[in-house]
Amino acid sequence: MEPNPYEAADTMPQVHYGRLAPTPIQYMMKSYRMIGDKYWLFFGIVIGGFLIGSLVPFGILLGPMLTGIYLCFLDREAENEVKFDVLFRGFDHFAPSLLVTLTMMLCNIIISTVFFVLALFCVFGVVGVMQSGNGGPDVPVAILAVGAVVGYGLLIAVTILTFLPFAFCFQLIAEHKMSAGAAMSTSTRAVLHNLWPLALTFISFSFFGIAAALLCYFPAFFLMPIQIGATFIVYREIFPRT
Repeated sequence: MEPNPYEAADTMPQVHYGRLAPTPIQYMMKSYRMIGDKYWLFFGIVIGGFLIGSLVPFGILLGPMLTGIYLCFLDREAENEVKFDVLFRGFDHFAPSLLVTLTMMLCNIIISTVFFVLALFCVFGVVGVMQSGNGGPDVPVAILAVGAVVGYGLLIAVTILTFLPFAFCFQLIAEHKMSAGAAMSTSTRAVLHNLWPLALTFISFSFFGIAAALLCYFPAFFLMPIQIGATFIVYREIFPRT
């Protein structure tokens, strides 16, 4: 009996994690060259995937759409013809991609709640200092200003670090047809193997996205295919093609 090619793998394949260099601009340039003359096709695939993924709450459709997007990048890498309908092949991996999405959201909710509670205690502490009158009126204002900047930076860093263990789950599901557990375990091990280069790379990607969004937001949409492609390039750097 031949194995079902769409059946999720129960065990992790033997993988050797590559070393990543924190060069986000080079990854985006490689992504642009890989997409080449198919930019508008990938633009439609990426924007369409995220729009469809946002139609249903709790990311129920987002996981399959991300898997479908990476299937398109796999076709492009293999120099196969890229078609828009390949995006919907992500539904062939609906169960594992959904489980990864729900786990990722649950982790984000838990860590964000803990961060919010800690921030609330800090605010109460500053209010207590202001009410006590110690240090003069200028000190609490300075503390609030610095605390707001540091807190916002920490929030971005914590959010990125929360999602880092899941960075390669959808690529692994798309390429190796892994189960949710195998994909999350393999992705987490790869991230730990390249923690700081990956953190710097994804923080840089986030900075580029925020900078593009500040320009009336429209440039961020045109940057999305390049950034998703750069994420695929990073995946391929760590998981060489077999």
